[in-house]
Amino acid sequence: MRKLYFFILLPLVWFSCSSPSNYEKIIIDYLETDKKGIKTDLQIEILSINVSDITVSDSTSILQKQFEAEKAKKIESAQNSISRLQEKTKEQRGKKNQAVAKALISRWEKDLEKYQSELSIAQNWQADYLNRYDSRNTSEILAKKADCKFSFFNPQLQTKQEMNALFILSADGKQCNNMIKQ
Repeated sequence: MRKLYFFILLPLVWFSCSSPSNYEKIIIDYLETDKKGIKTDLQIEILSINVSDITVSDSTSILQKQFEAEKAKKIESAQNSISRLQEKTKEQRGKKNQAVAKALISRWEKDLEKYQSELSIAQNWQADYLNRYDSRNTSEILAKKADCKFSFFNPQLQTKQEMNALFILSADGKQCNNMIKQ
């Protein structure tokens, strides 16, 4: 009976002490290897990891948000320039020295036309880089993201530290492309 318990418990102990997942290995390798390919043992321990997919629809929504923010910024900038020039022009029209005022107003009206053209262009701007996903399936996986909390030994401070980071992995999950500190 003892032998039976031993044979049942042995695989359970074996699996509970198993090696880290493939994602963990890839992330640890990415963290421990510098740009020159030199590997340093930082005694990294993955405390938690949550891996999810980045799909075409995720990517287009991110790009769309960035585009909308950039477009709004351009429109606001052009509108601010237009209103500033209109105020200056109105102020100069009320001045007594009309010779100087006419010269300034003439220059500002040219600038005003330029900014109105920029405003029109900004309002009609379409994001052509969003078209790159038109022929692709919206559920296609482009990459994987791993939200990770890990501890490591900092050799400069001679202490163990913890860090949260987001890792961007290849679509197949076999290569880490980037780390974003959180």
